[in-house]
Amino acid sequence: MTPLKLRKKTFLSFLLVFCIWALGFLWFTQQIPQIKTEPTQNSADAIVVLTGGAGRLEYGLELLAADKAKILFISGAGENVSVADILRQATNGSRKKISEKDIILGHQAENTIGNAQEIKDWLEKSNYRKIILVTSNYHIPRSLLELYAIIPQLSITTAPVIAADDEMIFSEYNKYLASKLRHLFISVSTQK
Repeated sequence: MTPLKLRKKTFLSFLLVFCIWALGFLWFTQQIPQIKTEPTQNSADAIVVLTGGAGRLEYGLELLAADKAKILFISGAGENVSVADILRQATNGSRKKISEKDIILGHQAENTIGNAQEIKDWLEKSNYRKIILVTSNYHIPRSLLELYAIIPQLSITTAPVIAADDEMIFSEYNKYLASKLRHLFISVSTQK
């Protein structure tokens, strides 16, 4: 093969990969909720908040105060964070309706994969089957991917927090692709 043909094939290969990536990105952006939705009354056993983004914890507390579920589980809470610290973040109206026994903290998760494992471990102990998932809107596709990969029978209602940071979407899309590929490789390797 001549150097010119090799360069042409290489260029066309990169162009094809880029086009596939770009089409996937368009699909991904359509999966991101654009409006804040509020779950219906008693639509779940528990509210689960994934820490790491602005407004997530506040929205989870708001949903708990509105009786959308019995309990609030916070995955990825810092080592030194206590339930009392969380309650201080609640608004005055919410604070009156929430007690310390309504909130459980998970301190082990450091990323989305860890969140999924921490949630699975907690759900197995609590025997809950339906959750309201609170996270940033751009984070929902990857969160669902990780949760359904290890808890396929879980019923999830999403409660997105609309993030203003559009730059995160590119980063999150690439993380989503990495997660998708990781699950594909796991699936293929377990079938051998």
